Amino acid sequence: MYHYTESGLRDVWLVNGYIAKETPYGKVVSFEDVEGLHRVIGINLVTHKPRLSGAEVRFLRKEMNLSQNGLAEILGVSESSVRAWETHRSKIPKPSDRLLRVMYKGSVEKGSDIRNMLDKIAHLDRQMGEKKASFSHQKQGGWSEQAIA
Repeated sequence: MYHYTESGLRDVWLVNGYIAKETPYGKVVSFEDVEGLHRVIGINLVTHKPRLSGAEVRFLRKEMNLSQNGLAEILGVSESSVRAWETHRSKIPKPSDRLLRVMYKGSVEKGSDIRNMLDKIAHLDRQMGEKKASFSHQKQGGWSEQAIA
């Protein structure tokens, strides 16, 4: 069995689906269908764990391609709250825990509204800071977008 620490989780062991070999640079491990593996791990977390740990919150957030700020916005909490959960400084409140589980479950279902919403949020998250919109008003001509230097 292989202790799959690459997931960031302590309690994940693989029975098969991996190849370990020695190289001149040390042991190298490759995995079959990492996306599928992570989906199964996530489903296991949201359906079988009574309370999510900080590492599990981080795992689910990353699997949904959300930043800490993006998840915080959706859950209606501060980014520092999400950071505190993920670093084990505080426990995730039950309502946030439940919503995170529903979000993850919906995110792995192809074509779901939740999946589409999360994709849009992740896209907006990546763009945040890249471009800020600026507008000006002219008495004749009205509003127009202005380039930011």
